[in-house]
Amino acid sequence: MLILATVALAAVLGSAFPASAEVQPPVGDCSRLEAGGERTLCHELVVPAPAAEVWALISTAEGWRSWAAPVVHLDLHAGGLLETSYAPDARIGDAGNIRNRVLAFAPERLLVIQIADAPPGFPHADLARELTTAIELEPLDTAHTRVRVTMMGYRDAPGFDMLYAFFDAGNAFTLTQLRERVERGPVDWRSRRIPSAGQP
Repeated sequence: MLILATVALAAVLGSAFPASAEVQPPVGDCSRLEAGGERTLCHELVVPAPAAEVWALISTAEGWRSWAAPVVHLDLHAGGLLETSYAPDARIGDAGNIRNRVLAFAPERLLVIQIADAPPGFPHADLARELTTAIELEPLDTAHTRVRVTMMGYRDAPGFDMLYAFFDAGNAFTLTQLRERVERGPVDWRSRRIPSAGQP
């Protein structure tokens, strides 16, 4: 993700949008420590669009391609795959693609995914596959939606510490890119230099 939903989105989209000259509200931090000791990473941001518009950006391949990655396939059903690549010449099915499993969804409200395959060489990929990401949409009015990205399953271990720090920055960055997509329109991937998938 986000991954938000996709692994290493912050690392690969750093140049996807020009820096905004306007002062934007910061991404909110709603992270917490659960009763059982696991950490839950949480970020939220209000975007100036109705929930149906935001949902289209996270629930369709066309939507994802307009802001998150140039190569995307999404099979939106429980057990389906969200497959992405930041290499414009990649093909769906390539070994280096990022794959997230769709666990559940509720139209215009919720998308829940889990990392199935991280990029080759991604540190702690086995631990990353234990993490679950929920993307929630909360309509505030007809023109604004709160988007909350919650990533669950961080246990007390050095590998999880590294992943937590990586996704803490990455998920916040991803939300800002989603807001930029709403405000500025689709990314022209032909004019972007897309680096490799990156590592935490």
